Amino acid sequence: MASITPLLRTAEISVHRFTHPAEHEDQPYEEVASAFMASFVEDGAFNLCVGDDGWRVGAGDVMLSRPGMRFRASFDGAGFNDTCLSLTYLAPADDAFGACDKWIGARRPVLAANNRLRYLQWGLRRAVDAGTPMFAEYCASEIFREAPDPARTINVSARKFSWYAERIDHARQLLGADLDKELTASALARSVGMSMFHFTRLFGALVGMPPHQYRLKARLAAAKEMLREGRGVTETCYACGFQNLSHFSRSFARAYGAPPSRVRG
Repeated sequence: MASITPLLRTAEISVHRFTHPAEHEDQPYEEVASAFMASFVEDGAFNLCVGDDGWRVGAGDVMLSRPGMRFRASFDGAGFNDTCLSLTYLAPADDAFGACDKWIGARRPVLAANNRLRYLQWGLRRAVDAGTPMFAEYCASEIFREAPDPARTINVSARKFSWYAERIDHARQLLGADLDKELTASALARSVGMSMFHFTRLFGALVGMPPHQYRLKARLAAAKEMLREGRGVTETCYACGFQNLSHFSRSFARAYGAPPSRVRG
């Protein structure tokens, strides 16, 4: 029997792993999707039919589904053998996803493997393993939006620009404060009166990077200053919100070209 393992949940998204055991023999089935979902195929493959169109969905590909989408799944060989990392959008009304033509999944139920999708799949795994919901929400906002470039998805009138800019700057300041605390994009979005996906798109367009990257940059900058003031590496690591020394050291070395132990005042 297929197994579903919950991995991470926020107010906006849930992540789970769906596995067909290798010894499990199954039958092709037809189903009507009930949620907006993106399923990253980690291993194995299956056949998918939506209407008159069909795909062979394999490792690295992503299946997109929306409420009311009727599809048929089948397999080659003895039975299903796929494992998927699945992401469900829990609050689609916040971004008017009820209008299916707003979402790329309304027209493209399968995205072929590419480096961008691989990065998002990697990001979801990393977010689950590290317990960083903001990174998971960023990956969700990327896979669920239509265009690959956040700057091209934002159309803000001159009249509303100041309103948005002030709120994004407020969120940016929050990301630069209380660095030892964990934040989520959904909480930041609520604090400035936006939906999570609109907030992350707008933040990326105006600030030039997603919220989780800005948070990391702020943490590393604060860590550099603390080390220059003579604070210890371990103390600095946890004061700036990093969960373990090895992750802190690698991130610091990538950003500044040297490990934190070599920083001097």
